[in-house]
Amino acid sequence: MIPRDFIFHQVNVQNRNEFFEHFSNLLEKKGFVKTGFASALKIREYDYPTGLPVPHGVAIPHTDGNFVQKDAIIVATFEHPILFHEMGGDEEDTVEVRVAFLLAVRDGKKHLEVLQKLILAVQNTAFIEEMLAADNQIELANIVEKEIGHYDETVSAKMEESK
Repeated sequence: MIPRDFIFHQVNVQNRNEFFEHFSNLLEKKGFVKTGFASALKIREYDYPTGLPVPHGVAIPHTDGNFVQKDAIIVATFEHPILFHEMGGDEEDTVEVRVAFLLAVRDGKKHLEVLQKLILAVQNTAFIEEMLAADNQIELANIVEKEIGHYDETVSAKMEESK
């Protein structure tokens, strides 16, 4: 679900809205999302922030699957941290985010499964540090594929247990 050309190394954006616009446009041009995806991301992020206060700061922005035509995940490390509001925090709680996983997933059950996998992965500080230490996009893609693949079995097992 994470094509190598959707993994971006040291992106230079000034804020989360610029990040949302840039990558929503890319996803729309490639036929993955419908017009309005960026606006929906901004509204969802305002109502339900996705900044995670883990070492180095991570965000997992996402929105309603009605805007998604084909599933994808954009992975980006940032040249400079960008501010997100903290998930579950007060309005003044912010997180300086260095890594983001932008989700475009249609099906609600699959969306939950992907979120669970990513939340497990980003709690691994070594994984995030490896991502940030990557020298280029290819190295970053290898790190992401290795780590995210590791969580496929873990999440699938947890989903079966909850049935």
